[in-house]
Amino acid sequence: MRQLLVCLLMSLGISAHGQNLHSSLQLRNSHLWRGLEVATGLVYTGNLELTGDNFYGGFWAGGDATGSYKEFNHYVGYRNAKNRFRLELWDIYNFSPEAAYNNTEYFNYKAAETGRFWDFRSFYTISNDFPLELSWNAIVFGRDRNADNTSNKYSYFASMEYPFLRKSDLVVSGRVGYADALRSLGERNNFFASRSGLSEISLIVIKPIPVGSWNIPIGIWAMWNTVDQNAFLQFSVQAFSF
Repeated sequence: MRQLLVCLLMSLGISAHGQNLHSSLQLRNSHLWRGLEVATGLVYTGNLELTGDNFYGGFWAGGDATGSYKEFNHYVGYRNAKNRFRLELWDIYNFSPEAAYNNTEYFNYKAAETGRFWDFRSFYTISNDFPLELSWNAIVFGRDRNADNTSNKYSYFASMEYPFLRKSDLVVSGRVGYADALRSLGERNNFFASRSGLSEISLIVIKPIPVGSWNIPIGIWAMWNTVDQNAFLQFSVQAFSF
C-alpha cells in the first residue's frame, strides 16, 4: 500500500510540466466534513501542493489550539484540460490523542491494524453554463471495517453541489450528500453516519472582506445531518494563499 502512494508521487514529478507550488492556511471555529464535525475550537487547516498540466499532489494538515485534534494527509490527483473532471486519492491519517483506533503507528499499512484510510474522490462539473458538480467518493482501504474487523465496508459519499448565487465577489452554494456502504455486511452504520441516508445538507457562503490593501476571504458554512439529527455552523477565514 505504501509503495503505491510513493509510485503515484513519483509519477507526478516525472509527468508534470511547468509545475507550480501552491499553499494556503485557513482558521476556523470547527472542521466539518461530509456531515461530521471532526473538531471544534480554534482549528487551522492548510495545504502545500505541487501542480502540473494535469496532475497534482501535496500535503494537507489540520490541528487545533489545544492539541486535541491532529491530522496529516497526502494526496495525488488528476484533472482534465478544462478542469471539469477530477480524480483524487487521499491517504488520511488522524492522530488525535483521544482517537479510539490505532493512532500511534504512522507507517502501519496493514488493513486490520492501521489507523489511516484511503479516500478515493471523483468530481464532474456539467458545464460552465450549468456548474452543477457531481461527486462520488469511497473509502477503499483502511479504517472502514466491519464490527469483527474482518473486511472493509467500502463506505461511500455521493453529493451534488451548485453555486446558485454568484454576484460580484459573493458566492453562495448548496450541497446535498448521501452516505452508505457498498458492503454493509449486515450492519446499518457506515463511516459517515449511523445508517444510510442524507448525511449532509449544506449552505456555503464565501466572500472576500477588504482589510487595508488586502482582500481576506471569509466563509460561513451551515451543515445539517438528517441521519444523525445534527446541525453545525462553521466560520472560517483564509489567512494566506499563493
